[in-house]
Order: sequence, then structure tokens, then C-alpha cells
Amino acid sequence: MPKIFTDENRDEIRMKLLNKGFKMLKKGGLSAVNIDKLTEETYIAKGTFYNLFENKSEFMYHMMIHERNRAKEKLFSYLNSSGKLTRDSLHDYLKWLSAENPNVFAFLNDAEKKRLISSWSDKYIENEDNDSKTMHMLISLLEPPAKDPDWKLACNYMKLIAVSLTTKNIFIKENYDAMLDSLIGQIVDILYEKQIT
Repeated sequence: MPKIFTDENRDEIRMKLLNKGFKMLKKGGLSAVNIDKLTEETYIAKGTFYNLFENKSEFMYHMMIHERNRAKEKLFSYLNSSGKLTRDSLHDYLKWLSAENPNVFAFLNDAEKKRLISSWSDKYIENEDNDSKTMHMLISLLEPPAKDPDWKLACNYMKLIAVSLTTKNIFIKENYDAMLDSLIGQIVDILYEKQIT
């Protein structure tokens, strides 16, 4: 990156590219994330792109991280004044998450997923430890959480939502939203004490 850019400028340009790239991905898949078109539509020089990202694969990796961070920041916006998530705010966040679908993998075909993951192998690997850390961070924000929430079951329900978002076309359209609502309700019920009615 030329020295005329400050760290703030560089971060701003990076975010602009990542946000536009994700919009392109959502609209047309991986092939729609064309570096020439991306730099043209963001009015950023192609050389600047390659000063920020080594190649398209690295750009996609950073896009995945950016979207995960954006989802985490959004989660924090649902915290109450005590810094906690109520049943309703967790429900609302999970509804936002399923509607927004910030999962890069949802817009890739199987071959694209395999190719990208293999190029990221030393940087990111899905495993139960990552799931545990994420779910326990979430549980630490709950007000009040269940006494012994089954985080693995809640995590699987969350993954089921993610999978359903990537394979939406296989589900019966008329009941799809009701299915998501049911899954979200299950997650909330697992993580919070059951409400007495």
C-alpha cells in the first residue's frame, strides 16, 4: 500500500471492498466476485486491491472473517443496559442472523467451498473447540441462562439454520419461515430457563 494511505484510509478501503464483494457474492455467487468489476465499482485501483489482498482466495477468507465479525458486532447491539441478552433480544438477533445470512459459504457451490477451504487450511479449521468458545461466549451474555444449557444441541440447531439457508430450495416454501422460527425458538428454549405460563 503506498505510503500516502493512512491506516484509517487503508481500513476504509478494505471495508469498502469487503462489503461490496459480499454483495456481489450474494447476488451471483463466487464467479460474480470479479476483481476487475469489484475495483471498478468501488472506484479503487486494482493495484490497491492487490496491496491489500494477495489474491481472490485471500480476499474471500477476509470476507468470511469480516462477515463473522459483523455478525458478532450486531450481537452486541442487542445487549441491554446491563450488557446482557434477554430471551426476546436473543430471539430477535437470531431472526436478524437468519434474514441477513452473513455466511459466505451459503453463496458457494460445493466445489468452490472445497477449493477455498483447502487454500485456507493453515488459517482456519472448523472444530468443536471453536464451537465451544463461540457458544460459551454467547451463554455468558444471557440473562438469565439455563442452569446447564446443552450448548452442543443449541449449536447444532444454529448449524441447522445455516445449512437450511444454504439449501433453501429443497424445503417446502410455504413453511420455510415457520421452520426457521421453530428452530430459533428451540435454541432460545435450550439456552434459557423454560418460561412458566
